Amino acid sequence: MGLTSDELIERAWDALDEEEYDEAEALGRRALMIDPDSVDARIGVARALINKEDYAAARRLLVEAVGLAPDDAEIRTDLGIALFESCEFADAAKHLDKALELGADSPDAYYWLGLSLERRGAYAAADARFGDAHALDPQGYPMPVRMSRKECLAAVEEARLRLPREFDKCLENVAIRLEDLPSDAILKEFEPPMDPCLLGLFVGVPLTGKSSMDASPHLPDTVLIFQRNLERSCDDHETLVDEIFTTLYHEIGHYIGYDEDELAERDFA
Repeated sequence: MGLTSDELIERAWDALDEEEYDEAEALGRRALMIDPDSVDARIGVARALINKEDYAAARRLLVEAVGLAPDDAEIRTDLGIALFESCEFADAAKHLDKALELGADSPDAYYWLGLSLERRGAYAAADARFGDAHALDPQGYPMPVRMSRKECLAAVEEARLRLPREFDKCLENVAIRLEDLPSDAILKEFEPPMDPCLLGLFVGVPLTGKSSMDASPHLPDTVLIFQRNLERSCDDHETLVDEIFTTLYHEIGHYIGYDEDELAERDFA
């Protein structure tokens, strides 16, 4: 006799706890085959997909789940996360706001709402939501380490001076620009979109892709450093300064032509 839908869902939750996301997805999909109206099976599969960074597929299941259980705050939170990671920021904020209105008391709801508010430029409101997440889960959600723009520019310059001398010639031809966050246009240039919390980005043509015979005009090669994403990734000032250096090294490495494996060998992946 086969397992029931409820038994499969229970095993899917166990697999999620063990970070066995492929197994959790498979179990949840089996449960859906038995009970196509199961909300819990949709949630289990969607959470597995979110952890596998397949946000579009997770989003479809969670939209169905919201239709079946519109007053479930946890589903709204999961959908808000999937939408944010898909760079659908306005819709993400709508569902996260609704989750809190429905009584969600999870740090995830507060944190991702904070991220969504940041995208609107509502920085004070965003930091208040990060504070709510931190109060519920101090270890999982440390408060961002804030720097003034002047301090951050100084840290970027310090990082530039710390780069290996082999980078000196390259830096003559690369602009380094500090921005608060990556723009929607940058994030949505690819499909699926890039991670909205990325720390830095090289924009241009790597040295290995240039030709001495190529006279066609190119946009200036640029390394973008994203201050607010970096501030949220660190829990103290010293770590933040080191992370700025690591990010700059990584992105200049891409300009030189290093791939991720080569950067990993240098401990800057």
